[in-house]
Amino acid sequence: MDRIEKELAKRNLPDFMEKDQAESEFGKQREKTARTLRDVLYGSMPFAEYETCFREAGKEEDAYGGRAVLYHILATITVYGKPVSFPFQVVLPKKKPGGGTEKGTFLYAGFTSIPGDGIGEYVLERGYGIAHVFYQDMAADCPDRFQSGLGRAGARNPHHSAGKVALWAFGLSRVMDYLEQTSLVDIGRVAVMGHSRLGKTALAAGAFDERFSLTAAIQSGAGGAALFRGKKGEQLKDLYREHSREWLCPGVYEYRERVDELPFDQHFLAALTAPRHLYIGSALSDFWADPLSEYLFCAAGTKAYRMLGARGLVRKKEAEEILFQEEEGAGKNAAGEEHLWGIAGESMEGEIGWHCRYGTHYLSILDWEQVIRYREIHRI
Repeated sequence: MDRIEKELAKRNLPDFMEKDQAESEFGKQREKTARTLRDVLYGSMPFAEYETCFREAGKEEDAYGGRAVLYHILATITVYGKPVSFPFQVVLPKKKPGGGTEKGTFLYAGFTSIPGDGIGEYVLERGYGIAHVFYQDMAADCPDRFQSGLGRAGARNPHHSAGKVALWAFGLSRVMDYLEQTSLVDIGRVAVMGHSRLGKTALAAGAFDERFSLTAAIQSGAGGAALFRGKKGEQLKDLYREHSREWLCPGVYEYRERVDELPFDQHFLAALTAPRHLYIGSALSDFWADPLSEYLFCAAGTKAYRMLGARGLVRKKEAEEILFQEEEGAGKNAAGEEHLWGIAGESMEGEIGWHCRYGTHYLSILDWEQVIRYREIHRI
């Protein structure tokens, strides 16, 4: 066994396949995996019954200096007679002389209301459209006892009700409904993407909505791409703090002091996403998210991809050594200097793509560049 295999064995992860279950029964097991994540991690992905309508609230024909068209859309979702509305934007590059239209679209959950959180122009110049949602317009990111946005819709219970990650993911899927209904974009090339807590959200959306051709989560940490078992930095008990307690299902916190007893670990998300494309981005000094645990997520999730005839993660030995060196406290290059910028390791060939750059917790242009490179390699 190599170091990654030994580390995975030490973490004693639950298998998304039951003991002695034939690989041909994987489809049935995925349904059970989805139920487990709904019941324990996210809460019941809302909602059993709802109606959605969309209204174009404005259109800018010459956005970004005349290089794009920007649509302002208002979504209204009615759940059990309660209407909830939130705005979002769709910005698409205009056709260039001698060139085509957009290569694909990013459905991006943002921390601000600015497309791409200020990186929109760069993404447009690379030929991609952006559907942008400010996540707090869907439900406020504060301990408000679910009294804002989508949190007000539907009944709640103390064990299995949807946390805000599930609410935000539900909202992203409704934006996907709009893209599908209007035919504004190539619906077969829509990637859902987010960073940090919104990386957690993108993973949930991509796992439960098979319309996304790519799910991209950057530095998503605990409750995202990092395995809970054996994780350093952010723990489940840290998510139980007041500012983040409402992100997940109430019942998951019953395991906050005994994560080894969780009936799942985060590689179950990869099993639900397989064989569609999945991309995980890490940062070597993002100790809170734990880049090694995010890489192990990719390695453990590869089993599901291979059962479906895909490659999953194509492992890179040299990158793995860097991750373990950082884990052991090295953190410097051969010259004894701290790395400040650039790529520590990457894997672009498989259906699970991955990179780890030098630096800390931050969604950088380099992270965007890596995801775009991956999309162009796989034409998704």
